[in-house]
Amino acid sequence: MPGWRATLPCSKRTELLAAAVGAAVLGLMSPAFPQTPKPDIVVSDALQPHSVRTRLHDTKAETSVLSPPGGSSPHGKKIESGKIDALVGHGVALLEKGDTELAIRDFNQAISLNPRHSGAIWRRAQAHARVGDFKRAVADYDLLVRINPNDAQAYYQRGVAARELRDFDRALEDFNRVSQLDAGSPLGYFNRALVLYDMRRYEHAIRELDRAINVKPDNAPAFNMRGLAYASIGETRRSLQDIDQAIQIDRNFAGAFVNRANIHQSARRCCGSSARRRRLPRISPGRRRSNPG
Repeated sequence: MPGWRATLPCSKRTELLAAAVGAAVLGLMSPAFPQTPKPDIVVSDALQPHSVRTRLHDTKAETSVLSPPGGSSPHGKKIESGKIDALVGHGVALLEKGDTELAIRDFNQAISLNPRHSGAIWRRAQAHARVGDFKRAVADYDLLVRINPNDAQAYYQRGVAARELRDFDRALEDFNRVSQLDAGSPLGYFNRALVLYDMRRYEHAIRELDRAINVKPDNAPAFNMRGLAYASIGETRRSLQDIDQAIQIDRNFAGAFVNRANIHQSARRCCGSSARRRRLPRISPGRRRSNPG
């Protein structure tokens, strides 16, 4: 579709993107990874960093970081550890049932027994994010980063929460740290692109997605997202090429099919009826219409 930069006015591009972002990418984190439901853009398992994939997820493994008060007997430490395990396990069960407030109460009790208990802090952060309390979620991820400054998972989730709060500078810093800690993963680049997209810095988002695709050439979500970024600046031909590539990589990628349909629908709205299109002069690439669509 040559000349689409000319034929798609800003208002139409905005309308297109509002519809497209809702189906931008499907899947991002693995089910075992504590995850906040995303209303707009989620990422896929293909973008999972190695350090995240290999993290232990069962509650007892996560309760190994204990700091009991000095002078406690080994028997006392064992009892305290068992109580924390029980509180965290019960909280996780409540969280799965949707009883978030009661789950947070259990996690609070576990943390009061051991303020450095990473498993309880992690689950509480998950619970806060689930109810949309991203400020408290960020505070918990701050604790996790202080406990382990090399925890890529904590930086990732803090970046997700910061993005929800529209604290874009902090989100960019956290996703940059993810890339530093896990250089072989495209996840940091991809999520930096999401933030830049939110900031309407589409060309910068495209550069980050270029990096993500260089790291993982069969990265369907990155091709799809880059297609949306190209659509945002009127590069419709390149947009459709990228989204087509995403579909070739993953034929079950429903979001990419929706995005492609939205772009074509926007083209029809922009150009009008078929009869009207026959009356329009052919626009060569790079030429602008004096009175677009």
